[in-house]
Amino acid sequence: MFWRRKPLVSEEMRDWIVDHFDWVSTNRPQWHDQARLVLPTKDFFDAPPGGGHETALGVLRNIQDLMGLDLRIDLQPLEVLPDDLRHQYGQMSEVAGTYMSDGESRLITYDPTLVRRPLTFLNTLAHEVMHARLEEVAHLLPGGAEMHELATDLHTIIAGFGVIELEGAETAGWAGYMGQPSRAVALAMFLKFHDLGPADALPHLSARPARWLRKAWAEED
Repeated sequence: MFWRRKPLVSEEMRDWIVDHFDWVSTNRPQWHDQARLVLPTKDFFDAPPGGGHETALGVLRNIQDLMGLDLRIDLQPLEVLPDDLRHQYGQMSEVAGTYMSDGESRLITYDPTLVRRPLTFLNTLAHEVMHARLEEVAHLLPGGAEMHELATDLHTIIAGFGVIELEGAETAGWAGYMGQPSRAVALAMFLKFHDLGPADALPHLSARPARWLRKAWAEED
């Protein structure tokens, strides 16, 4: 009827998200089994403080451990202008991170200024590490290799980083590849799959992501 509330995402998007959860359950069940809801706390991240490259290396190690990814991944900061000059020349939207691989060696580069913005940095690095996990199966995923960046965002949530993604994108002021409503739907599915509820995630979300998650959860009931 005309008074029904519009759902957060289209039926096509929701089906695509479900297809990826199903693909993991069928083809990589260990990914589901080892996933847990990752929160931006010291229980999950024990990288040394300071905001420099040693901090970044510690975060990389934490993320790989949480994903169960035993691969060598090199990490290198990008050369960037100082914050004041980037602002002056309108370059605050430069690349946050990249992943490169030749099948044998793997390299993630990152904007070193992001280390001072923990949630944004966690979100960026988790996305790039997920590229390494999906590298050998990207062409097998629903939607194919052409949707790899979008699928990488989604699989980061399937791996337990949904709170990091939602809040990281919110604090950064940009959505990335998936939209925030789509992330909320995926996070709601993750919570249900792992017998969790919104109360497990909401304390770590600000107002808008929290509203999206509550609506996504209601739509899943």
